[in-house]
Amino acid sequence: MQRISHITLTLCMTILVGCGGVDDAPPTVMVTGEVTFDSKPLPIGEIIFRPADGKGRADAAAIQDGKYSLECTLGGRTVTITALREVPGAVVQELETGESGVEVEQYIPEAYNDRTTLTADVTEAGDNTFNFLLESAAPTGE
Repeated sequence: MQRISHITLTLCMTILVGCGGVDDAPPTVMVTGEVTFDSKPLPIGEIIFRPADGKGRADAAAIQDGKYSLECTLGGRTVTITALREVPGAVVQELETGESGVEVEQYIPEAYNDRTTLTADVTEAGDNTFNFLLESAAPTGE
């Protein structure tokens, strides 16, 4: 009876190890780069690498002083970049939570986020450095 318990336990452990372990995670590589906006490093923002085919996970990182780095899954990627700033002339307002804040706006053109035209091909053996030179007069895609 004890032998059957050991066999059952070993079988269960083998099944559990094979289900959802680290081996199931897609391979990733380090991706780095710089983001400029109107020829200046983007002070702060976010960059997201999404699968170009829409399947799989997205990988994101903060942009600080124009630089970013992240672990990214392999393959063709659609890249979105966002950044917020205070609305010029906005006044400090009391929020429902009791905190105060000012109105902010997304100032990076849609061609780089909601209607992105940016892409990257993340490869296992390649140089995965992607620099993005954004302009306020972004291409409209029309």
